[in-house]
Amino acid sequence: MLTVVVHCTKVWRVPKPDLIGSAEACRILNIERSTLVRWVQLKWLKPAGKLPGPNGAYLYRRAAIEQLAAQRAAEAAAPDPDKPNGNGNAA
Repeated sequence: MLTVVVHCTKVWRVPKPDLIGSAEACRILNIERSTLVRWVQLKWLKPAGKLPGPNGAYLYRRAAIEQLAAQRAAEAAAPDPDKPNGNGNAA
């Protein structure tokens, strides 16, 4: 995936970084940071790495986060047969 940067008359194609931080992951997933932390603690999401130091930030693979976001969006769009359809009856 490329980001196009235009400056005056020059155009550069800058590849998006493969690794992203938690703020970007949360933005893509549309979740709070506490949710991301919980998913990591529950091992529902595995960071790709960690920055050095005792409090180093976790890094995530952009492709994996975007795939999870697409999966969550598809699940949210799918009709739930157990939910009422608005008139009190199951769909």
